[in-house]
Amino acid sequence: MIMTRRLTVALSAFSLAVLGALGAPSAALAATASPSGMSANYCSEGWSQHHPTIGWGSAGNAVRHAQCKLGKWGRHVAIDGIFGRETYNATVSLQRECGIPVDGIIGPQTWRCID
Repeated sequence: MIMTRRLTVALSAFSLAVLGALGAPSAALAATASPSGMSANYCSEGWSQHHPTIGWGSAGNAVRHAQCKLGKWGRHVAIDGIFGRETYNATVSLQRECGIPVDGIIGPQTWRCID
């Protein structure tokens, strides 16, 4: 089954609402809403996966890694693995600070700046 990003977000919101209505413990809600326990793995300096070029609409572990790194640069970005408006704006801001071309895409130059 192929799911669009909007459907995934809608299902996540629905799941949170159901858990809240059922009286799920707040720890379970927090773990579902924010994978903060996973963020440490994505932020590690030794993250060994290849850094692909990512931009608006990208999703996955590389986006989580970039979001975590952007957070370490003082850009408050949710580590949700979806390259949307928040991640784009943080990327543009970082590119300006690093003095590299501003395009909102995390390619080789932006990865070097982030790391």
